[in-house]
Amino acid sequence: MQTRTKIILAVIITAVTTFVITVLGGLYLLVHTFGDVLSSSVYGKLFAMETMLDSNYLYEYDKNAAMENALTAYVDSIDEPYTEYYSPEVFSSYLNNIQESYVGIGIIVSVDDNNRIVIIAPFEDSPAYNAGILPGDILTSVEGVEYDGSNLDEAIRIIKGGKIGTTVNITVLRNEKEKIDIAVERDEISDNSVKTEMLEDNIGYMRITGFNMSSEDNEKSTHTEFDKKLTELREKGANRLIIDLRDNPGGVVDEACDVADKFLPEGIIAYTEDKNGNRMDYTSDAEYTDIPIVIIINGNSASAAELFTGALKDYGRALVIGETSYGKGIVQAVYSFADGAGLSMTTAKYYTPNGICIHEKGIDPDIVVEPRKEDKEKSAAMLEHNTDAQLQKAIEAVKER
Repeated sequence: MQTRTKIILAVIITAVTTFVITVLGGLYLLVHTFGDVLSSSVYGKLFAMETMLDSNYLYEYDKNAAMENALTAYVDSIDEPYTEYYSPEVFSSYLNNIQESYVGIGIIVSVDDNNRIVIIAPFEDSPAYNAGILPGDILTSVEGVEYDGSNLDEAIRIIKGGKIGTTVNITVLRNEKEKIDIAVERDEISDNSVKTEMLEDNIGYMRITGFNMSSEDNEKSTHTEFDKKLTELREKGANRLIIDLRDNPGGVVDEACDVADKFLPEGIIAYTEDKNGNRMDYTSDAEYTDIPIVIIINGNSASAAELFTGALKDYGRALVIGETSYGKGIVQAVYSFADGAGLSMTTAKYYTPNGICIHEKGIDPDIVVEPRKEDKEKSAAMLEHNTDAQLQKAIEAVKER
């Protein structure tokens, strides 16, 4: 009896051992089989993962959302604020920001080194501007939900996700210490980017708030708008010019170069170089308007605004007054996908005609002028001409050119 029991136990133990070996062997085979695929590339991993989920995952899941999140996470892991994947909805909004009017509150934002959403500037006369939002404010929450640079797209979508006349509630951090709740009414944000007026002593004043690209009818671009308004100033007798680029966050480089071409002789306006040393030149023709120019910049003058300033400064065509500019001198190429999604990717560095890369350095003015203490928290557009220290210095300087 005992012998029989031992035999039965031996059979059971052998069977269990065989089962364990079979299961472990199968697991090893599974890992080994997929391992070759998983180790080959991210595409192989995603394909294998999708296959396994489709075949074996117990619950239902949103495959499209999973793939969108995977793409976003892949690009976010690069940890470079100007390289970003956009879902179809957000990419459409992104294009509208630089092409034509749209519904929103009118702010330009960036992501700082601490992954915070920084308001570079509100558009002049926009809902954000009229609500008191200032350059340098940190956007911390929208409709009570906290956001940072890792979910910037979502914050933008919520801000712009309503009709004209609806209200969006945001919170900003000002001066690193004061949190302010602001209700902003959405409105149509137009792309008018050039504002002009005649000052005393035949001085033409032009504020460029951004360099926007052409619409389909070619009537809404910054350079066509600039040409028209410069002609109007000249017809009124302007023989000197002040170009105000304070709080100008940049925009489309071709537009900035088209405006710069109005004032430069034949030659290089700017050029780019990619990681392989490939160079592309932006050039001007021989025809130009010979008029004394002073440019005003501040710490919120960025990107295309800096290229414009650097070109005129290098050629000696303009005196630069104000404060050191923002320091963004890298190129983003924008790619679209068949489903309407997009990718903005840093591809090269910009250089001024003298070979100066301004990235993370900015452009130093020829004459440093800081705003008055009581004006430091205001955008330049909020200042009265007669108390605007930088403008007053520009008026004084342009009279001497």
